[in-house]
Amino acid sequence: MNIIDTGSNINPRKDQKSSIRNIPLFQIKGAEYLLNTKNYTNIIFQSIPSVKFFNDYEFLKNKNVYSMGTSTQNYLSQKGIIATCPDVPGSKELIKILAKNKKNEKYLIVKGEDGLNDVFNYLKENGEDVQELICYTRFKLDSYEDIKKDFRKADAIIFSSTYAVEVFFHEVYSPDMNAIFFGISNRIIKFIFDLGYEAKFIDYFSEDISESIKKSI
Repeated sequence: MNIIDTGSNINPRKDQKSSIRNIPLFQIKGAEYLLNTKNYTNIIFQSIPSVKFFNDYEFLKNKNVYSMGTSTQNYLSQKGIIATCPDVPGSKELIKILAKNKKNEKYLIVKGEDGLNDVFNYLKENGEDVQELICYTRFKLDSYEDIKKDFRKADAIIFSSTYAVEVFFHEVYSPDMNAIFFGISNRIIKFIFDLGYEAKFIDYFSEDISESIKKSI
């Protein structure tokens, strides 16, 4: 089975059977930022790139660290940082965790340009002291012609961000593709559905993701 993972290749998944091919649909570049204060008590990382392009790991000592999902949590652990994250990835579930731990503290959300605003808006609306730090940007590839043929041969395509979905349907998709779409969160699946297509949920950290995909088809 030909499976393509469109996620960032910053921390590509190691599939035991090498049956999953990683073909990112966009590039990521670090952005300069200024950490104005170190008085934050809670740090929230929204994605793997937000961890990679954040340079102040010493600052995280003695802080409450959160991540949007398991992939980011695992990447943080590689840096020696323990983070709390929801069992189901996404803003909605993370907000539930934050709602239980409200102590009128100071929050910093580390994210990419044009990243999700749900957690920031929730904290702001509930009177919390919260700021955002933008440490990377995403941008399209110069051309998609060379990779279109790979996607035409795909049996399954995994999306780990709504931006990847957006790029795919604008730059790569054609009606003759027969691949089944998979999203790693309910938000991504809904985004695909709103575009007029169907998608299935896949546990990105299942013991054998390729086998899980085969069983769901």
